Amino acid sequence: MATYSNLELNHYYLVKENGDSEIILVQPVMETANCFLLLHLDEIELTVWKKKEDGIFEIVEELTEEQVAEYETLFEDEDDEWNFDESELDEEDELEEEDELEEE
Repeated sequence: MATYSNLELNHYYLVKENGDSEIILVQPVMETANCFLLLHLDEIELTVWKKKEDGIFEIVEELTEEQVAEYETLFEDEDDEWNFDESELDEEDELEEEDELEEE
């Protein structure tokens, strides 16, 4: 059986953590002497600590750099929807303050 110690930092893996689980995408982002901090890339990004000796039912595959780039482009549009220009907020705040001053 594979363990988390088989994973390399900053690489992306498709894994099944146990026999009944779905395949998930994980990326080890930090390493200590005994553990990895894993980024679970699912519907919600989640970070979890796993002991290096903990078992993984199956490492389905390691993603290539091209696959990682393709994966990231799939979600760029969604991320852009949530990003906004902070200067727009500053302008709105200034307009609201001006309106309040005029009303007084």
